[in-house]
Amino acid sequence: MSEGTVRLAVEAPIAKVLLDAPPENRLTPALVAALASTISRVDGSADVRAAILSGWGGTFSSGMDLRALEALEPKPLLLAAQLGQDVAWRIEHSEKVWVAAVEGVARGGGLDLALACDLLVAADDARFESPEVGEGWIPFFGGTQRLRHALGKARAREAILTGAPISARDGHAIGFVNRVVPRGRALSASESLAGEIAKRPWPAVRAAKKVLVEQLDKPYRNGFLLEAQYLAQLVVDRKKGP
Repeated sequence: MSEGTVRLAVEAPIAKVLLDAPPENRLTPALVAALASTISRVDGSADVRAAILSGWGGTFSSGMDLRALEALEPKPLLLAAQLGQDVAWRIEHSEKVWVAAVEGVARGGGLDLALACDLLVAADDARFESPEVGEGWIPFFGGTQRLRHALGKARAREAILTGAPISARDGHAIGFVNRVVPRGRALSASESLAGEIAKRPWPAVRAAKKVLVEQLDKPYRNGFLLEAQYLAQLVVDRKKGP
C-alpha cells in the first residue's frame, strides 16, 4: 500500500502544500517526514510569504493509523510522536503565515496540524475530532496543549476525553475557525485569505506573527515585552531602508 506523498506547488508569494494519501490522507511516519522536508523548502523560499496546508481529494487528514503504531517498540514510537510534534511546531513557528484549508475531517494528528496553522478556513460540513482516548491513546502531536489554547480549557477537555466531533460552525463560534465556506471552496477561500495577507507590509506581518506565537510559550506579562521589542526592531529596520 502506498504511504502517499506531499505535493508542493509554489505561485509566489503563495505556496500550496497538499497531503496526498487517498482516500483519507492518513498520516504515517513516512508522510510526516515528507511534510517536514516540504516545510523546510517553504521556509527556505524567499519568494513565499504565505503557505496553505490542505488535503487532496476532499478531506484534510484522518490522522495517524494508531493500530499500525501499536506494532512499534517504545523507542520508535517515541520518535514518531516527536516527529509529529516537531512538524506541528515548525508550522506554528514558521516565518511564513500558514493557512489550513479543511474539507471533510481533520482528525487526531490531522487536527493538530490544522491547529498549528495561523489561520483556518473550513468547509461548512467539515468536522474536527480528537479520537485518541477512545482508542486507548492520548493526543501526541502536541494536541493536549494546542487544543487547550485553541478551544479553551473546558471545550478542550470535552473534545479530548469524549472524542465528540466539533462542527465547522461550532469551531467558528469557539474561535479556532476563521472562515466557514461552502463545501469544496476551502482551498480557494484560503488562497484568497493568504493572498490578502501576503500583500500587506511584510516586516510588520512577520513581526506580528512572532509576537502572537512566541507569547504562547511565555507567561502572559512577557507578551508585552515581546511587543515592545519587535516594535523597536521594526522601527530600526525601517530607518535602515531596504
